[in-house]
Amino acid sequence: MRSTSAIWAGDLSPSELPGWSTYRARCDAGDVLSRWLVERTVELLEDVGDGVLAARVSVVLEEAVLTRPVDHRGGAEADFFQARLAYADVCAVATRLAALATDPSVRLRTGRGLGGLPEAWAEYRDWIDGTHPRSPSKNAEGGQ
Repeated sequence: MRSTSAIWAGDLSPSELPGWSTYRARCDAGDVLSRWLVERTVELLEDVGDGVLAARVSVVLEEAVLTRPVDHRGGAEADFFQARLAYADVCAVATRLAALATDPSVRLRTGRGLGGLPEAWAEYRDWIDGTHPRSPSKNAEGGQ
């Protein structure tokens, strides 16, 4: 069976679409980011004057959307993407968001706090560097 992570759902027959357990497991991977997470990160970085880093993050939205199960009802707001950002950029975002999280005046455009952004980017960083307990490199080394 072909890999469905970079194939549009319209290119697949219903029997080739992932089931819910496969889809959920894929979306839970540390290198898979939701549209909401990416868009809020870009907005926040732009709002604090870090347009260069925001532009680097925004390329995630140019990737193919993860293929959904046949009975998935969400629209574009429910999209997930496998991110392929450079480790240095992921570290820069994680560090920047962690610093911003300590400033109570920094809010998302929605008026909310940072909504888990620092934690998500730290998880992505840890996923890449192998320190996340579920990262592929951790599992390859006999980790959990």
